[in-house]
Amino acid sequence: MMRLKQLLKRILGWPVEPAPAIGTLPPSFVQYRDYISIHPTAIIASNAAVQMFNPPKEPRIVLEIGEGCHIFSTFSLLRPEAHIKIGRNCQLGASQFIAASRIEVGDDVLMAWGCTIIDTDNHALEWNDRKLDVQRCRDAWALTGGQDIARLHDWRPVQIKNVSIGDKTWIGFNSIVLKGSFVGEGTVVGAGSVVIGSLAPWTLAAGNPCRVIRALDHGSSKSGGVVD
Repeated sequence: MMRLKQLLKRILGWPVEPAPAIGTLPPSFVQYRDYISIHPTAIIASNAAVQMFNPPKEPRIVLEIGEGCHIFSTFSLLRPEAHIKIGRNCQLGASQFIAASRIEVGDDVLMAWGCTIIDTDNHALEWNDRKLDVQRCRDAWALTGGQDIARLHDWRPVQIKNVSIGDKTWIGFNSIVLKGSFVGEGTVVGAGSVVIGSLAPWTLAAGNPCRVIRALDHGSSKSGGVVD
């Protein structure tokens, strides 16, 4: 029905629905509205949320949600330079996006519940580089009245690499996509997978670590039965 309405609007020149009233958005989306761009046709579920740790001093758009999306997810932005971009016609379940740099999701993406997409390790590999992390977290929590645990975090020794999820992908429930990962166009990731690195376009992949199982035809209607 949504696609039919959008098609009729394009053909007949019908006006697009107005953006959701501020009061109808989840509270955190209202709180950070100066940092968020939501297309007027996107639907934001009541359980969706935004967490901003150490936001930019001057408000600017750090979270973009495109046309026709249906969003149930939580978006956590850890640094002022963090950015999350969601393309058109995506349905994102109750999953978690955690960005220190950049996470980009293409168009026509399906993502189930319980997934985690993260572009950073958050902590350094070497003990000497992370031994003060707990204290810094506690200090930031006290400094911000319980609003921010990352304000004083030392990111210098932490590994951070952008994440990209291509158009027409399907990510199964409880999957994890780690820093530096690239999921190619049309790829299907099986439930409970851990993605590290790149997955070729139009493939079915699953496992920990996630590995390609077989190629997929573009627009194929065959079902492999491993995704939900």
